[in-house]
Amino acid sequence: MTTVDEQRIAELLRAAPVPEPRVDLSRAVRDGRRRRRRRRVGGIAALVVLAGVGVVGAVQVGATTGPPGPTPPALAVTPENTGSIAPRPPVTCQASWLPQPVKGPVAVAKSVDPTGRHIVGDIGTGQEDGRVVLWTDGRPVVLPATARHAAAVNTRGYVVGTNGDGTGWLYRDGKLRFLATPPGYDTVLVHAINGRGDIVGTADRSDDSHQAVRWSTDHPQKYRLVGQRGSSATGITEDGTIVGTVGEQPYRWTPQGVGATLAVPDGYPRASVESARGEWAIGMVPGDQRSGAVQMLPVRWNLTTGAVSLLPFPGASAIAGSGDVLVADGAPLVVAPDGTSRRLAGRPEVRATEAGTYTAEAISDDGLTVVGAVYENRAYRPLVWRCTR
Repeated sequence: MTTVDEQRIAELLRAAPVPEPRVDLSRAVRDGRRRRRRRRVGGIAALVVLAGVGVVGAVQVGATTGPPGPTPPALAVTPENTGSIAPRPPVTCQASWLPQPVKGPVAVAKSVDPTGRHIVGDIGTGQEDGRVVLWTDGRPVVLPATARHAAAVNTRGYVVGTNGDGTGWLYRDGKLRFLATPPGYDTVLVHAINGRGDIVGTADRSDDSHQAVRWSTDHPQKYRLVGQRGSSATGITEDGTIVGTVGEQPYRWTPQGVGATLAVPDGYPRASVESARGEWAIGMVPGDQRSGAVQMLPVRWNLTTGAVSLLPFPGASAIAGSGDVLVADGAPLVVAPDGTSRRLAGRPEVRATEAGTYTAEAISDDGLTVVGAVYENRAYRPLVWRCTR
């Protein structure tokens, strides 16, 4: 990491004491996800907003007042390719465009499977007409028009998402299937899928009550409610561990269905979990108040040890199975658990003055494949970074 990078993040983190908001964090997160999904297809005027989608720290909720809370820790990453414990092998990354099989100025790669082979994203005009595209080994396939707003892809190339009307769907082996909405609920919001074919999300009622749901790729019209009323499921690991929330507290369920609360960083009353890979999960806690809104600060859990840490970054897009955190602040950064970091370079043929804003959305389990987009010339183009050691 360069001195300029450190100064930039330090400026973002330099703030007054953090107030403790009295908000329904779970509801704020769900609302933020709904808004984020709409923004991705909300028109050319929303392109600037799209630059921040997927960034955990970018979610804001209504301002409140309260006693001061703890201040986020100072940035503690080391220069690129050096380690605080032992030197790490040098990593070389190269960015390349993903082919666009359909036209549209809003084209973003949003998710990558743990192996880095399958990538999924949306391409459209920004007027609720986005088409879902699946890239496998770089070759694109356009999903049926009735599939909108992809959420995730697994190691088999199965894609899941949620249409604008709150209907969940699964794309498997060239066919589109819809997920059951549990009786008594109005909509679902699908978040994740693992290699075993487990799908998780949250079912919602019109009164905003909700509960976590689990489906299977083998039987998409069958479901199982997870946890209790007031739960939500936002991620699932390859072994079937589910993460989410119960009320305003972060939560996890073992593959056998045994639930337990996750720790919250000292001084913070609540937290939410955004996603999980391997033994790691990321989420957020309410931070300080700026411009009439509460900033959300990223946190990371080790699901094996239960340890939780507040991350010294303005936001985090995703986490890898290796524990690498993807920080997307216009020039994506990958930070390993030991504090080493590497900045992802832009496209070599793009002049620095025209480089635009990069958005990094997802990362593979080994931390060597990152997907996202770059905004330049009034359009977003899908991008993939491939790294080698």
